[in-house]
Amino acid sequence: MNNNNGDNINKCAMITGGSRHIGQGMAIVLAEYGYDIAVTYATSPDGALETKKQVEKLGRRCFIYEAHLEKPEVPEKVINHARKDLGRLDVMICNAGKDRRTSVLTSTAEDFDFLYANNLRNYLLCAGAAARHMVNDKTEGSIIMITSVRGQLARFDDFYYGGIKAAMDRACKSMALDLSEYNIRVNCIAPGAIWKTGKDGNVYSDDFTEKSIPLHRSGYVRDIGEAAAYLAGERSAYVTGTTLLVDGGLSLPGLWEQRGEIQWKPRNWNPKHYEKAMEMLKESQKDFD
Repeated sequence: MNNNNGDNINKCAMITGGSRHIGQGMAIVLAEYGYDIAVTYATSPDGALETKKQVEKLGRRCFIYEAHLEKPEVPEKVINHARKDLGRLDVMICNAGKDRRTSVLTSTAEDFDFLYANNLRNYLLCAGAAARHMVNDKTEGSIIMITSVRGQLARFDDFYYGGIKAAMDRACKSMALDLSEYNIRVNCIAPGAIWKTGKDGNVYSDDFTEKSIPLHRSGYVRDIGEAAAYLAGERSAYVTGTTLLVDGGLSLPGLWEQRGEIQWKPRNWNPKHYEKAMEMLKESQKDFD
């Protein structure tokens, strides 16, 4: 696809977690729109090289960096490196994160540290480091954070990860106010069920996508890429501090009236977490026996 509206030509974007799935898809779509790209990866160098290959095939530059963004000193260092290599930074997309499902009954301090470091702190540190370059360079840039529909909807085993995504949506609003003086916009994209493609590039439907998603399909990575291109460019010049849901309507129905039990969590959820919670309680009481 060629960009025919003159939007965003010769600009530069950095995407964390750009070696696969949504991150890789956004890199390719933004390259189609004329951006030079920098991406980070943590565990998939082959995926990062494929991103680089696809971006360069489109005639754009692409820089790749191994970066473990859960380490507090890494976000600023890698963004400084990308700014030097790219020459400027117009768009910062915070995408890299790691999931872990956990119940409040059985969560540990290690769970909290893992999810916080990988899914909130790294985003905010990346956003701050990128914003400093934009302010210093007098760039009217765009910062985009990839959150989740799970920040909008409560699900079992999701109190902390989903809560972090909701916190990110809220943080976006204050960052948008902080940076409005410099005409830097801050927005979030909340994907729904964006599933991996098959080897032939198709996304396959099943009962969940056909019956549970109003638009009758799972999302394509291109759906998120096009949303990112919109929020990055001049066509959204009057949009800041908002969360764009890209979920095919998944979040719209909520719970509806129906006969019979609503299966909002697996039937074995309570016994599984009860047993683990009692084990944890017994272990914690040893010093008091």
